[in-house]
Amino acid sequence: MSRHKGVLILSICVVLLALSGLLAACAKNTDLLPHSVYYLSGLRGDYQVWRMETDGTTTTQLTDEEFSVDDFSVSMADGSLAIISNNQLFLVDGDGQNRRLVADGNKVDKETEDYIFRGFVESPVFSPDGRTLAYAFDGLHLYNVASGQDGHMLTNLGNLLGETFIFSKENYYPGPWSPGGHKLLIIMGYFEGSTLAIMEPRKDEPFRRLRSSGPVCCTFHWTPDGSSVLVANSNHGVHWPGLWRYDAETGEEFELVTTLPGQSRFVGWPVQLPSGDLLYFYGERFTPDEGIPLVMVQSGPDGGDRTQIRPEEFHLAHALWAEDGSLVLIHMFLGERNSESSSAQMVLARPDGSPLQVLIEAKDIQKMEWGP
Repeated sequence: MSRHKGVLILSICVVLLALSGLLAACAKNTDLLPHSVYYLSGLRGDYQVWRMETDGTTTTQLTDEEFSVDDFSVSMADGSLAIISNNQLFLVDGDGQNRRLVADGNKVDKETEDYIFRGFVESPVFSPDGRTLAYAFDGLHLYNVASGQDGHMLTNLGNLLGETFIFSKENYYPGPWSPGGHKLLIIMGYFEGSTLAIMEPRKDEPFRRLRSSGPVCCTFHWTPDGSSVLVANSNHGVHWPGLWRYDAETGEEFELVTTLPGQSRFVGWPVQLPSGDLLYFYGERFTPDEGIPLVMVQSGPDGGDRTQIRPEEFHLAHALWAEDGSLVLIHMFLGERNSESSSAQMVLARPDGSPLQVLIEAKDIQKMEWGP
């Protein structure tokens, strides 16, 4: 082989290696989402768990339960699922296989006193490391995934005045875990109201209450350092709409966005940026026909200096933010929600104002959660 041919072949090889590296980099850049997304979809009354890959296109049905999946949680450790179907809680592997029973609400006698407070399995939530599953079943349970040990940490208090279906002393449901997994938000339900508490499973005290000035609802978000919880309500009803911050150690309440006389301020799905600023959805208008249209805004850490950062109005059912606030998945209905012609969309929106991207359009979608 001549020297010139050898140089030419070597040059071609270098170019091919460079191109392969460029193609690999481009392949990595095709990821539209920071994590896979798990969600419920199906005809009304028959939901199953689906997964969307990070390309924002590829979807896979993971469960095929005889009865509809009512709720689920995903382990960020390995993609395992906790699903509730037919009032039973199951664990399944990330591919939907190896199904095993954790709790069965059907074993509770329906004639049991206070059955309405004792007989339903609800609200599974994996800890960030996937080792513990919190769920509600006659109170709060913490289930050790590795050992199978189930701790019934708090038991519902049942009826307040012996009036089944009406008055509740205190019922317990798990909310989200803190980012480090050391704290669990607890939602305490009462007759016509609720409040919040913080549980630290490694400490002896059962919980400490957050000092809310009234009933609290409906979306919750831990700050990145786990020092406080943001609580927002974008609904029109018995709970005051607005945005609050609670100190996780002291329980102190800070009002960030509150309703004024004659003017409701609806806030939903807040997230705190690394800078301390807040992103959330905000609205001031409600009509029975239109509902509550919300716009995406950014504000200071105290809720002040609020600025609209996208032009659209959204009628949201749910929103799922990336941890760094760089994007949000929006679940919204098209048309009248309960009509035969209605459909649902999963839409990707970015705070930078770039065009919306429709990822899924289906007859119905419920709940969204990040996976690994």
